[in-house]
Amino acid sequence: MFKLLADTTSLLGECPVWCERTGRLFWTDIPCCELRALNPTIGQVQRWSLPEPLGSFALTADEDVLLMGLASCLGYYQLNTGRFSKIAVTPGVHGTRINDGRCDRMGNFVFSTMDANERMQTIGRFHRLNAVTLETETLDLPAVAIPNSICFSPDGYTLYYADSLQGCISCCDYPSLENQRVFTTVDGQGAPDGSCIDAQGFLWNAEWGGSRVVRYALDGSVDRVIESPCVQTTCPVLAGPGYATLYSTSARIGLDKPTDSDGALIKAEAVVAAGLPEERFTGRLN
Repeated sequence: MFKLLADTTSLLGECPVWCERTGRLFWTDIPCCELRALNPTIGQVQRWSLPEPLGSFALTADEDVLLMGLASCLGYYQLNTGRFSKIAVTPGVHGTRINDGRCDRMGNFVFSTMDANERMQTIGRFHRLNAVTLETETLDLPAVAIPNSICFSPDGYTLYYADSLQGCISCCDYPSLENQRVFTTVDGQGAPDGSCIDAQGFLWNAEWGGSRVVRYALDGSVDRVIESPCVQTTCPVLAGPGYATLYSTSARIGLDKPTDSDGALIKAEAVVAAGLPEERFTGRLN
């Protein structure tokens, strides 16, 4: 079962990323324009205020530098100084912002865009920031309203992704993007939000509005369900020593009567499988 962690409430918590080098769990509170980091050993939470909403981010070779996908652009953020160095503007149509993102197994950053005004228009796309050229390209995948669930199989040859409004998680061969297909359909009241992959290649998905995190087998069947005290779980991650602790972010935004649980960072011990180290963006840092 999940338990709440103190002093971690977010309006819209997303994108939890474990840094094994510093022993910190990072995540973003998107509308509050804030990056946060928990040191589980001492229970300390650090906060960094940002000029724009932070949709997603990635670790780099330098433990003090993150690749950030702010609303309007991508760039490097120095944690110790707060300095941001822009790499590229947000691709896609006007009025979109960066949302979910994660590095592929080759160190490129695959990310998404969505309607910045949250009008649920299908104007979002999936993109990739090339780690060698630092140029962006739009992937040949369908347009989406609320893009989520970006993650990769352990061997890197399968990309998982979702439009939360469609109620299913899709996948395709990677990097060719061929054989686009439905991986699984959510059976419940929630919508698929963020996902991560464990060492066995099973997919963990947080359900927005479903009060649970679900582990899916390689064939898309439900392997395990962990009920959550949060109505809107947003993204899971396997973190900590041995990547054996399941954490999940959550949100309280949009709830008429949020409880103390809603928006909290939550964790569950002794899950059925260990996770994998987060891939780092391999692009040059200067």
